[in-house]
Amino acid sequence: MLLGNPDFSVTPTQLSPASDDLLACFDQGRVLSAWPNGALPTLAQAAPLLPPGFAPFELGRAGTRGLYAPDPYSGVKIEEGRGLRYQTVQIFREMSCDDAALLTSAWHLWTWYDHHRFCGVCASPLRPCATERALVCPACSNLVFPAIAPAVIVAVTHGDRILLAKSARSPAARYALISGYVEVGETLEHAVRREVAEEVGLKLGAVRYLGDQPWGISGSHMFAFHAQAQSDGPIVCQASEIAHAHWVARDALQPGAPSMSIAFALMERFRQGTL
Repeated sequence: MLLGNPDFSVTPTQLSPASDDLLACFDQGRVLSAWPNGALPTLAQAAPLLPPGFAPFELGRAGTRGLYAPDPYSGVKIEEGRGLRYQTVQIFREMSCDDAALLTSAWHLWTWYDHHRFCGVCASPLRPCATERALVCPACSNLVFPAIAPAVIVAVTHGDRILLAKSARSPAARYALISGYVEVGETLEHAVRREVAEEVGLKLGAVRYLGDQPWGISGSHMFAFHAQAQSDGPIVCQASEIAHAHWVARDALQPGAPSMSIAFALMERFRQGTL
């Protein structure tokens, strides 16, 4: 299963918080959660840790259940205790898809609030909008909406082989599919063709859209494709992006560790012969 919760809505409701609503508290890339499974605490579970007069800030709702955080502009930090401790937000990888989707969506929104404190037009402090998920400038009425970075990932194949590449930016990086962010003025297909041409020097034939996935941990939304390479080479790696790239035969591809990412889904479809 992939990340993404169709019941999740970020539209402000102005409903009063309930004791079984969830609380997402972040601090330097960590989230306050139950140890060791990473579940977000309910407001009731976190109540003994909350300072007097604490006012939960609504990030969204999953069905009838609210998702709250400390007011992003209050500076309030919740301390550990009562079985709750801060763990890396990467704990989402060990959660169910629905729980992980809530955590990564909360992280996406919280990071956006944290990085957008002042108006880009007049530099006045921004304030949350009461009627929609946005920030508004009380001085010039500038309205700022959450930023989502579109990105593409593509399974490039040639016959019964798939192209895998290793990032040049991380020595410990594993071989993976070609991916990258969409640039201003591009269509998704153009971004696929450009990324492949830039990073490994290959031209593509048919490009087919397969699906998409919100990836709030990086504030992005990933669009997945399958593409046939016109030839198998030469592979010319972009030194700043790709350390090495090579073709791997379908029957030589080893099953990867289960993951809720769309990259894992693409690799498994190819390995099983359904791509």
